Amino acid sequence: MGSTANQIAAARRVDRDGALFSLGNEWPQFQVDLPAFYLGVYAATNAQFVRFLNLAAPDPTEQAPWLAALEHLLPPPRAGGPWRVEPGYDHHPVAHVSWLGAEAYCRWAGLRLPTEVEWEKGARGVDGRIFPWGDSWDGTRLRWHGGDRINNATTAPVDAYPAGRSPYGLFQMAGNVEEWCVDFYRPTIYRRYARGDFVPPTSGYGRVVRGGACLRRHPLEFRCAMRRGNPAAYVNILYTGFRCAADAADVRRSANPPVQANFTNPLIRMSPP
Repeated sequence: MGSTANQIAAARRVDRDGALFSLGNEWPQFQVDLPAFYLGVYAATNAQFVRFLNLAAPDPTEQAPWLAALEHLLPPPRAGGPWRVEPGYDHHPVAHVSWLGAEAYCRWAGLRLPTEVEWEKGARGVDGRIFPWGDSWDGTRLRWHGGDRINNATTAPVDAYPAGRSPYGLFQMAGNVEEWCVDFYRPTIYRRYARGDFVPPTSGYGRVVRGGACLRRHPLEFRCAMRRGNPAAYVNILYTGFRCAADAADVRRSANPPVQANFTNPLIRMSPP
């Protein structure tokens, strides 16, 4: 996990604005052994989140903090009516979701948000690669502002860019939407983790966000080690979504599995090497 001092220096040289990023929050680099767990192959989709809203039927006060803004989600036309997805966007990732909304969905589905350590393993595998697909930047492997999003000013379907998959076959661990983790964000937590103390922080500046959204335009922002924190009820750059995780010992069929229409969102088992 994390980056060495040399990798941080190299990341700053990736683009002309690299000097604006301190990146000290991803230092030092260290190893951690994780027990087996499951992580979603795709980010949660609009169709899945709408299914959650319609079946969970939260009252407006409860639902309001879950979505910072609406993109391709159509609210009920009348009180008690159903939420809908704008035609053509069912399989795009749900965006502008707060940590509170992501956590509520995962709890309803019988799943959970990944820890930051789990997310990074899913993104980069066990070989310490810089990007999900390898160590070299390739702007054709993800949806980002400097790529084809310029001509398609929205997200991409969650199964787009197969060439950008991680070693575990996970889609879009870089680009499209940033993704929430369950952890509180602490900029210096890796220093404690590097000493072998892996107890997650119990407080911090909001919650961890990983992955880099399609609005971002600097290649270094899409590295597997890039870390940010956002307040749990706020999305500061929008285009924030999530993917689900589960403990290996606790995988079970949920009464409300996160599946919609003909599109499933499987979980992949991450086993120790």
